[in-house]
Amino acid sequence: MTKKNNPKYPGVKITTNGNQFIGYHTEARLADAGIFYPITPSTEMGENFELSFAKGELNVFGNAKIAIETEGEHAAQGGAIACSLTGKRVVNFTASQGLVYGLEQYYHAPGKLSSMVVEVASRALTRHALNVHCGHDDIYAMFGTGWNITFAKDAQQAADQALILRKVNELSLTPGINGQDGFLTSHLERSFLKHEAGLIREYLGRPDDMIDCPTKAQIELFGPKRRRIPESYSLKEPMLLGTVQNQEHYMNGVAARRNNFYEQILGFFEKAYAEFGELTGRNYGLISEYNTKDAETVFVCIGSAAENIEAAVDYIKKRDGINIGVIHINVLRPFPEEVVINALKGKKNVIVLERADEPISGDNPLTRDLRTALSKALENSRGKAHSHLPAIKINEMPNIFSGVYGLGSRDFRPEDIFGAYEYVVKGKKRQDGKSAKDGEHFFYLSINHPYAVSSEDKPSLLPEKAIAVRFHSIGGWGAITTGKNLSEILGDLGTYIKERDFPGTDKEVVHISANPKYGSEKKGAPTNYFLVAAPERIRVNCDLQHVDVVLCCDPKAFTHTNPLIGLKEGGALVWENSENTPEIAWKRIPVAARKEIIEKKIKVYLLNGFMIAREATARTDLQLRMQGNSFLGAFFKVAAFLKENKIPDLEFLNIVEQQYKKKFGKLGAAVVESNMTVMREGFEQVKEMPYGDVEDGDLSLMQGEKILPLTKDDVKAVSAQCPMLSREKFNSEFRAGLGYFQPASPLASTGIITVGTGEQSSKFVSRRLVPKYSPQKCTQCMECVIACPDTALPCTVQEIKEVLKTAIENYVVNKDDRATLLTIAVKAEKDIRAEMLVEAKNKERAKLFVDIAIKYISTNAKNLKSAKSIIELENILKKLPFAYAQTPLIFAMKEKQNPGSGGLFSIFVQDLCKGCGHCVKQCKFDALEMVVETEELTADMHTAKAFMHKLPETLPQYMGLYNSEKPMDTRAAALKYLLMQRKNYQAMVCGDGACAGCGEKTVLRNLASITEAYMRPLFHAKADRLRVKADLISKKGLQALEKLEKTDPETYKIFKRTVLHTLMHYGGESLEDTKAIMQQFKGSNEEIIKTVIDILNQDAFNHKDLQAIEGKVGNGMCVMGMTASTGCNSVYSSTPPANPHTYPWVNSLFQDGSTIGWLMAESFIVDHARKSVMPERFADLILDSFNQKLTEEDYFNYTHFTDKFLTEQEIKELPKIWAIGGDGALGDIGFQNLSKTMLQNRPNYHCLMLDTQVYSNTGGQNSDSSVMPGGFDMNQYGAASQGKLTEKKEVAQIFTVGHGSPYVAQVSMANSATFFRAVMESLDYRGAAFIQAYTPCMPEHAIGDDTASKQSKLAKDSRGMVEFIYNSQKGETDAECLDVNGNANVDRDWVQKVNKISKEKYNFTVFHWAVTEGRFRNHVKKAPVNYKEDGVYLDDILNKVTQQDVISRNVFQKEHPAYIPDFHVYADVEQADGSMKPYVMSRQMVLFCIERRKNWRKLQARAGVVNQDYTV
Repeated sequence: MTKKNNPKYPGVKITTNGNQFIGYHTEARLADAGIFYPITPSTEMGENFELSFAKGELNVFGNAKIAIETEGEHAAQGGAIACSLTGKRVVNFTASQGLVYGLEQYYHAPGKLSSMVVEVASRALTRHALNVHCGHDDIYAMFGTGWNITFAKDAQQAADQALILRKVNELSLTPGINGQDGFLTSHLERSFLKHEAGLIREYLGRPDDMIDCPTKAQIELFGPKRRRIPESYSLKEPMLLGTVQNQEHYMNGVAARRNNFYEQILGFFEKAYAEFGELTGRNYGLISEYNTKDAETVFVCIGSAAENIEAAVDYIKKRDGINIGVIHINVLRPFPEEVVINALKGKKNVIVLERADEPISGDNPLTRDLRTALSKALENSRGKAHSHLPAIKINEMPNIFSGVYGLGSRDFRPEDIFGAYEYVVKGKKRQDGKSAKDGEHFFYLSINHPYAVSSEDKPSLLPEKAIAVRFHSIGGWGAITTGKNLSEILGDLGTYIKERDFPGTDKEVVHISANPKYGSEKKGAPTNYFLVAAPERIRVNCDLQHVDVVLCCDPKAFTHTNPLIGLKEGGALVWENSENTPEIAWKRIPVAARKEIIEKKIKVYLLNGFMIAREATARTDLQLRMQGNSFLGAFFKVAAFLKENKIPDLEFLNIVEQQYKKKFGKLGAAVVESNMTVMREGFEQVKEMPYGDVEDGDLSLMQGEKILPLTKDDVKAVSAQCPMLSREKFNSEFRAGLGYFQPASPLASTGIITVGTGEQSSKFVSRRLVPKYSPQKCTQCMECVIACPDTALPCTVQEIKEVLKTAIENYVVNKDDRATLLTIAVKAEKDIRAEMLVEAKNKERAKLFVDIAIKYISTNAKNLKSAKSIIELENILKKLPFAYAQTPLIFAMKEKQNPGSGGLFSIFVQDLCKGCGHCVKQCKFDALEMVVETEELTADMHTAKAFMHKLPETLPQYMGLYNSEKPMDTRAAALKYLLMQRKNYQAMVCGDGACAGCGEKTVLRNLASITEAYMRPLFHAKADRLRVKADLISKKGLQALEKLEKTDPETYKIFKRTVLHTLMHYGGESLEDTKAIMQQFKGSNEEIIKTVIDILNQDAFNHKDLQAIEGKVGNGMCVMGMTASTGCNSVYSSTPPANPHTYPWVNSLFQDGSTIGWLMAESFIVDHARKSVMPERFADLILDSFNQKLTEEDYFNYTHFTDKFLTEQEIKELPKIWAIGGDGALGDIGFQNLSKTMLQNRPNYHCLMLDTQVYSNTGGQNSDSSVMPGGFDMNQYGAASQGKLTEKKEVAQIFTVGHGSPYVAQVSMANSATFFRAVMESLDYRGAAFIQAYTPCMPEHAIGDDTASKQSKLAKDSRGMVEFIYNSQKGETDAECLDVNGNANVDRDWVQKVNKISKEKYNFTVFHWAVTEGRFRNHVKKAPVNYKEDGVYLDDILNKVTQQDVISRNVFQKEHPAYIPDFHVYADVEQADGSMKPYVMSRQMVLFCIERRKNWRKLQARAGVVNQDYTV
């Protein structure tokens, strides 16, 4: 881009990122409508467009906007095209799968003369794995659609080309796509020049302006003039759009588009670029050239790589004295062949770098376009072959090299560019030893691959005097927000310096470049943020490995990464550290890092940011997020930026405060001030740490000494029949710390993760606090175990003798003493139990089990050979928190009824814990408390885990009323005890990247456990049954078959044919064919019987003894499979290296997870019938001595076996499928798929909808299951809109009508007994099942990490998400099938709560729930002093307004009795101390109450409940 001096519209400087620049500062100011659907990384553009809409902002033409989120990308594109046909400027924001999912929509748009724009933050397409980062294959996929396509190398160009492309679209009557790199550009913070409103108005003009038709074709269609954006769909000039054409017409239309519309477009682009350059001083053209004039070798690329390459070629010129050029293709469609030919003519080498790879094509797409253009020009040298193109001679034809880089935002570094240059120019070889001289013109960059090249020269390429900063933090701790704030503050400080030192100029004093780096994992995973401030433009966009300051907000960073990487000599490390002395802090640094610090003279600063945040706010979730602000303050203390630029403290603080007001102002002044306080304290409290000695004690692991058993668990690995399923193989690539150096191996190409790898994960880095278990206070209520989302609280009940035996055998070193102590322990057990029984009366003051046990054992252990033996025993027992005093059901009561039968209960906190505190919140007896994690506690976790693995499974006699063999016979309240068996509890091992406290995970983990508990006993019982039958057949089967052959030859013939056909593969396509094939069978009756026996035994082994999971004892094959729709559950479940699932799991695309599940279920039925059901049926016939005759009809049925022939028992034993999705995937975009699958009513198909109400995965969006007040990025609050007026889509209720007879439940962890019952019943139901589970989302609901169960209960009690079960087996009327009795005050509108102080009752409405969640903050305010004078009590207004008043919009009419005044309706909310506090609410909140009440009333009526508060 070249610049012109003193243009009319130079732009207005802002600091922002690419998405915000496009979505908010550009499209929201020029478009009439935005029709979109969220998809990473383009979501933020739609959010910002919707934000502008919600705030009531008009476009520059003074018009209000339309902002609509549809149910999917396909619908969004179709809706956007439709809207554009009504004469409006329309935009859609999408990427990746969103483009290709709606691909068919793109082809028809040009023929309808649409001129809309699609803004794309380009992202890699899902191939062997999903990746949400940058790739260009999504843009390439659109090449054949007939749309104009532009691509930008930075966000400034993307914003400018948004105008240029739109102007061309509106001239050519062709729609267009405007691309930028996802994340690398879309999320990059920089200073930009926002378009003046005047520029947009002058350059684009109004949509309804009458303009001269620019082409003959248009004059023929419209006459001399037309509307700038035609109203093709008009009531005034009606026409039919989208015809059906037969053979004689269709090709004409396709061909006519070429000469009548497409051939003029490049001319429009050239004029549009020139006009834009004249107005703004920013000139682009069809291509942008850099340093190409005298260059023999040029790079060609698109996107953000161009600036990286420009910086690199400048370095090469300085280093080697060689000119290298760079060409960026600005217009991809129509491809500018003439300009490209002229730019490349006579060059020696052309290096085309592409962020896409099509390995089975002749060339990658951009290379193919270049080669085609140059080949046409070469053909012209032999005669006029292509009249519109210039000619080149053979000696002017360059060598074309093709390189692939940066797929999925793979880091693109200077050494990669130098590697490509050295390969082409200097003879450098690829990893496989081949070079360009060998005729190899293809290479990869930045990966470990045989075709890869890279240079040894690794400079930073940053401008001189640049300040480079790298953040190290943990997801959810606010570092990304802090980085954005820091970048914008530095930008504002640059503006201050410019106005002070260079007034009246447009000089940019401080250039900013900042971008985040994080994976698809949720809260708790490590994150980085890179920021550079420099006096010149920063052209490098990659992970910074040459940095001046490292802001390390992660106190455990040295345990999992090296924050010193690339830190310059004399640089500064600011490290989160809460140690009491700098000497201890020094010991927390690994020895190798200490050496590096001393050698490079790195200044290490300590900052207790968490303490500062704690003092600023009592909210634990905010403490984590605000911690980063202290590092922002610390940066300005250590970086000398303020001092060098002579910025006064008051000016600095004012600029920071203005930024915080912009970022946090909508949350209130108190939030702004608390963030300011944290920043100031960070500035003041950061202190430099003096060096210690390199050889000082090493405490860097931050974990104490573990006590481990003498031997490892003796579990054999899975047979290596399939190496890719081996954990060793997987770990060698994905857990070996290889990072960017992981090999591009066959395993990498599959996207496969072996099951259960999550259990090898450690969440040590993610947590600050950890639950500590106090066995004296534990009552074995199981609430904590149920609530834990992360399988981090396994529990067990053990016999005392088993605990002592395990401890002695595995932890006492001396062999002879082990035998002695085992004998002593057996004799002492009676005394131990007797004292425990007495101590149990003291409840939480009772002595610990270890103290009692050691007392009696040590008294008798006088003749041990080693004095250490009793100490070893005591040491391990002290680490094991066994409860007995307040667990009477398993100790005291059993001991009294049957002495010697009482057991010990324990919960072992695991390293999988993310420190959410949910378990502590659920414990009503304070048996768990959150404490600061110490090295000793961490070591104790590992010690307890190792011990637990040595213990046997919990015995059935300790599981209370739970019947482990027949779980359906168990009362709902006792089903929770199934979690005491580790085989059930660890059905989902977790260790994944879900947010701390994730409400989805608790539901998903319990669902897996319940399914395992229901199915595994059936599998084992079947195995035992099959073995008995196999044994019996081996004894008398041959005799029975031979007898049948003699006595009933017809039945024998059919039986033999059926077995040969179905079990032995002698079947054909017809009876005749089958009989012919069977002629090949030369075996005897003995072989037939042996086949049946072998299949029965193999099936029994599969059901009970197969080791399906590596590292686990053989327990049989998996009882279920799971399919997932793209969303939170698929992201945290499938991001390497942690797979939390121990069963087959597959993620499809967003909308079709339910369909995939249905088809998997069908496949299970077929396979199970043939491999398991029919062999047992044949066995029964044999054992029954063929008393039941077989007919030809039976043969037909067996060879066409379906589930209609299955018995109830056989249906129960069918392996199950769970299709999982969120409210977006199942309730919106995939609803039609889900509806279809429910209607099929397949007996082993079950669907779980994880309903967060906010479509969580892309940052809190608006699904049809979202509630009316909004509070999400696609349904925001503002002057023009307070939320949506549509009622909540009740997905579960929909499936109770018009969808056949599925089992349906709407539940949550508010009532775990009902949840367990519903899942168990759904598994037992002969038909499809749908469970909608309310799952609070911590970040999007703005609630604490420990509140999932609490908020679920509030949602249920407020009627926000009521509980019901619809069991079609109960009858044929709603009143019989629908059970709503799980809800309190079932016959009233609202639950009647009782104030703990006054004892007065009050209605608990959805408003009372909403007050507790930050997502509703805009709808709730503290009541003013005079709130009662002109206010209306909520109950009073609810008594006179119905949903019909909302539909009729009476609630907005001041003169109507149903009018609802905004923020003049009030209600009292009970506080934790029992006091009542008044609040006023928005009109939308009142509408929410009305809508939820109507929904509840309808449910009551269907269930046959008479409502006391409502009479018709």
